[in-house]
Amino acid sequence: MVMKSVSVAQLKSRLSQYLAAAKNGQEVTVTSHRHPIAKIVPLQKTLGDLQIIPAKKPAAALTKIKGLSLAVDLLGDLLADRRRR
Repeated sequence: MVMKSVSVAQLKSRLSQYLAAAKNGQEVTVTSHRHPIAKIVPLQKTLGDLQIIPAKKPAAALTKIKGLSLAVDLLGDLLADRRRR
């Protein structure tokens, strides 16, 4: 792996070039007044590493989910709280 060193001014003027270098596997060290302050490195995982897991049930099965039945009236409590303020 080749490592490049670049000043902040150079990085600002040629950002896309250094990002392309990182995309190709190179590390880029960013310096300010000849002191390293940051490093641009390629990502370890890419979108190609992600695995798509197929659904076990069709999307139409979502409409069969029943709501919760609560013992309290949430909307009534919220409106009462707003009236008190």
